[in-house]
Amino acid sequence: MAAMTMALLHKERSATIPPAAAAATALHGALLESRQRWQDLAGLAADFVFETDSEGRFSFLWPGTVLGHPAAGLLGRRADSLLLGTVGDPFALRQAVRNHRAWVAGAGGRPRCLSLSLAPLGDARGQFAGLRGVAQDVTDQEAAATAAAAGLRRAALLDALGETVRHAGTATEALTHGLVELRDALGCAGTTMVVPAAAGAEIINPTAPVPTELPSVAARSLASAEDWVGQLPGHLPVALFHHHGRPPTVSALAAWRAPGGRDWDAEDLAVLRAMAATLGGVLGFGRVQAELERQAGTDPLTGLANRRAFLAGLAASIGDGAPGGALLFIDLDNLKPLNDRLGHDAGDAALRTAALLLRDAAGCRGAAARLGGDEFTLWLPGAAPVEAIACAESLIAAATALPAGSAAPRFSIGLACREGGAAETAGGLLARADAALYDAKREHRGGWRLAPPAA
Repeated sequence: MAAMTMALLHKERSATIPPAAAAATALHGALLESRQRWQDLAGLAADFVFETDSEGRFSFLWPGTVLGHPAAGLLGRRADSLLLGTVGDPFALRQAVRNHRAWVAGAGGRPRCLSLSLAPLGDARGQFAGLRGVAQDVTDQEAAATAAAAGLRRAALLDALGETVRHAGTATEALTHGLVELRDALGCAGTTMVVPAAAGAEIINPTAPVPTELPSVAARSLASAEDWVGQLPGHLPVALFHHHGRPPTVSALAAWRAPGGRDWDAEDLAVLRAMAATLGGVLGFGRVQAELERQAGTDPLTGLANRRAFLAGLAASIGDGAPGGALLFIDLDNLKPLNDRLGHDAGDAALRTAALLLRDAAGCRGAAARLGGDEFTLWLPGAAPVEAIACAESLIAAATALPAGSAAPRFSIGLACREGGAAETAGGLLARADAALYDAKREHRGGWRLAPPAA
């Protein structure tokens, strides 16, 4: 009964509303629903929507806050006043575009990247009346894409530099080529490796003249084991990155630009940091290899070349077209008595003293070696017989002048001279000097004998 009463009342009330008012109410509801639908769709599709007038001024903005700015404060302001940079003005376009990228100033001047889709508006006469557009803030996506692209470029560059290093024949070539390629790839004025030295820092393989202040800065950086990026006097950008190996593999990669050159960006520094490890490893390997080769060719007691290294050097020195020279074969007459009377320490001291005398006699041109036991050799390139005899007599006199009772060596010497261009081998020359030595020891110890010319 109650339900029937309510239905009758509703029917009577509806009958009393004029048809025009009912239509208006329905239209108003439809418009509200359409507006809400438009706002929902616009909010899902874009961060804000806008319109500009024919002068490029904002005439409509939604929602109430745009890029951190109150929308009301932007109305009437030229849209291009928000643009950063000078690359094109999308608000001056007269045709529809989609996904046009532009950098604009957000609140506080913070740069924001927008993806704009625009459509031109026309008035009743078909004249341009402004733009309607939607905008998405794609700053984060743009930054991620830029970082990814930079990473790919950096990876490609490091891969190319790595290929240069890997395909080099020796550690020295790898270091040289790697430094040159790195310099050219980053547009540097120069690159070099730096290692610790007694004087502070040693410059290795520079690809250009080194700035005057760089060694002192590098020495401090190596001492503190810290990387350094800054400018030298004259607005000269410099970067130093370490390779933290163990001695003798500690090093730093140094790179510098021309005075007034652009400063280093993050990608430059990432490449330099990676190459410091690569080239530092190459340099360290080369230095360790050189040290092993030096030890393999060095007599550990005296520090002179050993038999293998000396014969290899002698063979190279008397190659085709080389000048002649003189070879001295030296034997210690008193090594066994010293060992028997004073002990092996005294004998070792005599061998070291002999090495010092021979090293002095060799000077900067000659080569001295300990062949083994109490046998030594001295090669004097370009020396004539008279010079070789004078050297032998000087060595014998220097040994004799050492204090009596000390572990002083006593020498017998055989000499063999070789004319320039002769066909005699290093082994043949050594055999002649050895034969002359035994003649000297048979006739009178503490003297010298000159071998007859080669047959």
